[in-house]
Amino acid sequence: MANSTFFDGRQRFWVGDALGTAEELAERYFQVDLEDYERFPYDLQTLINLKGKEKTPRALAQVCKYEYHKEERFQNIRKKSFYRICLQDDKILETVKKEKAAILKPLLLYIVAHELIHVIRFSLDPGKFHLSPEEKKIEEKNVHRLTYDLLKPIGDSRTEILLERYRPLGI
Repeated sequence: MANSTFFDGRQRFWVGDALGTAEELAERYFQVDLEDYERFPYDLQTLINLKGKEKTPRALAQVCKYEYHKEERFQNIRKKSFYRICLQDDKILETVKKEKAAILKPLLLYIVAHELIHVIRFSLDPGKFHLSPEEKKIEEKNVHRLTYDLLKPIGDSRTEILLERYRPLGI
């Protein structure tokens, strides 16, 4: 971990691996097809590709929502949403530095799964993106519980340790 600001090539590979695992688990758990880009328009970016408000000093990751208008036949205009999972490499690497490097892979899986659950919930119910601060706390607690439920069956010892650490956040 020479560069503590951005993920290196191996760590970016782990991000891709975490996304693939999280997608597979989420599709099974929520009975959705995340390849249906019309229903679930999202991508994932790491810090090196983030701009402006996509960067945050307050979290390990966040979901940003973008809206655009799509003109259709007969000049109907539909508002469409797109979600970006924004990983904050520097915050994640700082967290791992305080722990052990071995925790990075399960931490990435937890973070990506957690943010992907937000994307699914926002896609199915767009109103969930714009909640009051009190409602956001409840939503965050629900997403932590769902993340736990999603990842618990994996049975990996390092993931288990991480799940127990995040358990007080809402499970």
